[in-house]
Amino acid sequence: MYHYFSTKLKNKTAWFNRQKFMKSTQLVKTQNQFVKLKARIEVDETFIKEIHKGNFKDPNDPRKQWIEENAKDLNCCIQMAIDENRNIYAQTTNTKRLNKKWVQENLTSKLIEENSIIVCDMQVLYDTVAKQTKSTIQQFKSKENKELNYKKLSNVNKIQSSLKEFITHYHGIGFTNIQNYLNLWKWKYQHYGLTPYQKSNVLYFSL
Repeated sequence: MYHYFSTKLKNKTAWFNRQKFMKSTQLVKTQNQFVKLKARIEVDETFIKEIHKGNFKDPNDPRKQWIEENAKDLNCCIQMAIDENRNIYAQTTNTKRLNKKWVQENLTSKLIEENSIIVCDMQVLYDTVAKQTKSTIQQFKSKENKELNYKKLSNVNKIQSSLKEFITHYHGIGFTNIQNYLNLWKWKYQHYGLTPYQKSNVLYFSL
């Protein structure tokens, strides 16, 4: 037992172990059951810095399609939403900005209950979301009135801040694994307030 705890893992091994855990069935099975967002829904995109490690010498490396020449640090768009029942949606778009194709394929009636109220800023793509889900849209110019932005989008702003605080503790985050970090953040957010011992019980003994 002493030998187990005194053994040092290589950084690369620890990183792969972390990725395996975030993809594990334990984490998936103990996520709160998916519920469609409904009623009043706050929707907003945020951006986190993803760091490319290595120079990707292989010209066919699929990660190169998002990398600008000589770029080291890029932003990745994260779409987030929360309804009045505290149901949360967090998904990477795997792009540097929100795009129409992604919105049309993801922010649909599969995610949002019809006849809801979508609260958002002046992002024009959210009109598409409202039409696809037959919902009412409430838009405002968040950049011109920060106080109004805080009042209207306070819930989604809080989960965005929570995510960014969580992400700052990790390094080497790329497009290929960002969603794993989002899943881990969501699991921790859903089980906020539990002690480490209680979280272990949920994760390993509540399957």
